Amino acid sequence: MYSKNGLIFCIGLLFLLGIISGCGMPENAKNAYDDDSIVVQDFDTYSLRSSETKHSGNEITFKYSNFYGSYTVFSLESEEDAEVTFEYDSKVDSGDFKAVLINPDKEIEILWIGNQQAAETVQLEKGTYVFKTVGRDADGKIHISIDTNQNVDIISGD
Repeated sequence: MYSKNGLIFCIGLLFLLGIISGCGMPENAKNAYDDDSIVVQDFDTYSLRSSETKHSGNEITFKYSNFYGSYTVFSLESEEDAEVTFEYDSKVDSGDFKAVLINPDKEIEILWIGNQQAAETVQLEKGTYVFKTVGRDADGKIHISIDTNQNVDIISGD
């Protein structure tokens, strides 16, 4: 009886290991950092060991660990031509990290790469803009404060 239970345990363990090994990182997540065609897609493809996102009014904090791929943090809906200022503090402990803004024509503007603390003003035309973070084996944290006028709505990516 003892060896039968051991055999069942081993078969179950092999089955579980087979399932886990088949659940790897999506290929698009691995390649997103260098491939804008992946980043501009309407959906996200990413892998994270851990993350934490906090929204408070026009401020967003995003902590990430072992981040691969592209992740939508928020969208900006502009009713007419407008101006938006991003104040940010990006601390990357390891890996590659960048923040991008995708316009309604699916064109990417890189706002910053890696460790930076600054403010940047961007002109928006009428339409929806998507703010994404893109990483390759990245660990770190960003804090963003967004200054807009009443013609721009910030829509959480959650």
